[in-house]
Amino acid sequence: MIQASISGTSPVGKDTIESMRDRVTALLFSSMSKRAVDQLERLVPPLRKWHRFAYEEHFFRAAKWERLFHGVYPTFEAAERAIPAGSQVGFDNDDAAHFLGHKGSIFPSDYPVLFWLEKLLPENRRVFDFGGYLGISFYTYKKVMTYPADLHWTVFDVPAVVTAGRQLALEQRESQLTFTGDLSEASRADILLAAGSIHFCREEFSDELQSLTARPKHILINKLPLVEAEPFVTLHNMGPAFCPYKIMNRTAVVQSILDCGYELINSWSNPDLSCYIPFHPERTVRAYTGMYFRRKA
Repeated sequence: MIQASISGTSPVGKDTIESMRDRVTALLFSSMSKRAVDQLERLVPPLRKWHRFAYEEHFFRAAKWERLFHGVYPTFEAAERAIPAGSQVGFDNDDAAHFLGHKGSIFPSDYPVLFWLEKLLPENRRVFDFGGYLGISFYTYKKVMTYPADLHWTVFDVPAVVTAGRQLALEQRESQLTFTGDLSEASRADILLAAGSIHFCREEFSDELQSLTARPKHILINKLPLVEAEPFVTLHNMGPAFCPYKIMNRTAVVQSILDCGYELINSWSNPDLSCYIPFHPERTVRAYTGMYFRRKA
């Protein structure tokens, strides 16, 4: 380990060394450097073994948001079993329920949803936000949209998020925003929005739709990692917790929703979102997907 700087000047502090290490590690594991690293490892096989060891050590140690993925597993349960004992899992804990905050930036992937919401909201005032966290879509889209005065936006999520979301809505005095852990409330919705949530769920989305006594007229799905190949599950370190992360087959997902009585009206690419799993470059999801389905009459 480096103990002092050149020419006998003062010792390098522990914080400085750790900062340097973190910067080198972030560069090595970043999506920007992945192609160069993959090529170098093919030329120098021993480097791959060291890289895998270093990445796994970093992946299971990292405690802040770095958008890290690890491994390829056949099922949700298999990925879950790979999570170290004692680690927090999923969003149903206080740390995961707060770390993203309630407002975000508008990204290119958001504009198709904004486009369809602007068209649909004038005649469809009840939105069911599936896995909507603290209401992040509600708060973020409100910065660029004017919501109808009688809009009713319900976020469905796990208990810890629901509790945090309700408290935040009170603090923000948001009367249009409510929270629930009861999926059956989607039966009363006009629009079901699932923005970046379906792939975190153990259950299949189509099974959730089938369980409803009445189905929403419109479904907006966004930021979904889909592939044309076989589906699989990877493991996501989201900072405060680990979570199985499903990569789904596009054809199967679309067909499962069509079988629930819908027609696909529009689909789009989210090129600003991708999923790279180190040591499995063939599994890379280069762009996520968004889709708009309308219930058949």
